[in-house]
Amino acid sequence: MHRQFSVRYLCILALTMAVAASPAMADTGTAAETAPPAAAAQAQPTLKGKILGISKKAKTISIDADGTTVLVKYNDATAGMEHAKVEEGAIISYAEEGKDKIATVIKPKLAQLPPGVTEITPDELSALLEGSAPDRYLLADARPAARFAEASIRTAISLPVAKMEKEGEQLLPADKDTPIVFFCGGPTCGLSTKNAGLAKKLGYTNVRVMLQGVPGWKKSGRPLVASPDFIKNGNNVIVDLRSAEEAAQGHIPRAVNIPFAKLAESESAFAVKPSAPIVVYGNGDEAEQGAKIIQKWGFKTVALVDGGIDGWKARGGELASGATGTEISWTRIPGKDEVVIADFLKAVEGGDPGRIILDVRTKDEAAAGGFAGAVHIPLDELANRMTELPSDREILVHCTTGARAEMGTKELVKAGYRSKFLLATVECDGNDCSVEE
Repeated sequence: MHRQFSVRYLCILALTMAVAASPAMADTGTAAETAPPAAAAQAQPTLKGKILGISKKAKTISIDADGTTVLVKYNDATAGMEHAKVEEGAIISYAEEGKDKIATVIKPKLAQLPPGVTEITPDELSALLEGSAPDRYLLADARPAARFAEASIRTAISLPVAKMEKEGEQLLPADKDTPIVFFCGGPTCGLSTKNAGLAKKLGYTNVRVMLQGVPGWKKSGRPLVASPDFIKNGNNVIVDLRSAEEAAQGHIPRAVNIPFAKLAESESAFAVKPSAPIVVYGNGDEAEQGAKIIQKWGFKTVALVDGGIDGWKARGGELASGATGTEISWTRIPGKDEVVIADFLKAVEGGDPGRIILDVRTKDEAAAGGFAGAVHIPLDELANRMTELPSDREILVHCTTGARAEMGTKELVKAGYRSKFLLATVECDGNDCSVEE
């Protein structure tokens, strides 16, 4: 009996020690207590794609998930909001509460390198560009052509994914051992990795991706250049940093002359929106230094004329002579589905019966004032209340700045309505509302 008791006791003791040593049981309760949350987290649905818009007031995120725009709400319990950035990829885990999707966790959707493709850093790419003739490598910008035209890396070609899919073999080097580097909008942008995978399938052996993309290149202190066509025909601001005398002898048409020596004290002269694309040129390293100064003022897109005025002339660019302009001005050209202020105000005043005004601000904002006759549906309620809107009239959507309005228009268009949004600052005191670009 004594022997049997001892064996049973030792077995129980060993089992107890094993259980106590288990990571799942230590300091966290029983396995039954910890398993359900893990299982629930795994079962939670996710949305993967590019963030289209974020409304802090409506606490709503708009994400393009596989070509479908989806609205997701967030709250103070949502983890990882720092990863929700407009125009960048994200993975949103969510819980469903009635008809609403509530974001629980947001993670960055990082681009993944295809098999056989390696990463190249901005420093390594710079060394490649400086140590090789342009015909000894191919540098390709996978972003949309319009983004490439505004500002890209010197010697890069424009090669969006759609173009790569259709004409890749004709556009890539004949020698399949030639180094090829793709880049796009940063570590969450999958355009460059998509192109890299296509190049590998075509048999290219030396394919790399600069995952840090244009943002990483800029952060490293290196310049971007604008395309000749964008300089000539784009909606931009061109700044000649040379002396007034040099500029008068020959300058790029539409250029405004601000000598480099005066640039640092000329911030007030740039009284245009930070979204205005700026193109600069000057003598020596003036353009690069000037671009850095202008970027510090908050301008998002600042690019150089490749090779300065001599490079412009060498590519057949025209010159104008005489005095240049001295005042910087820029008017943004409305984008897709955007209504201009004049047409919006005409509808507000009742001069356009084929249109109605939709206010997607919060209830508290609308309670402080709004346009007389406007329909008010907060953005986070729009998906469930669209039937309140007429299907035979175009819907002009506004909020306080335009971010929520754009999100609302995308939802309406997806549902089959005709809609445009107002990108402007709207402030109301009762029915007295001001609209400013």
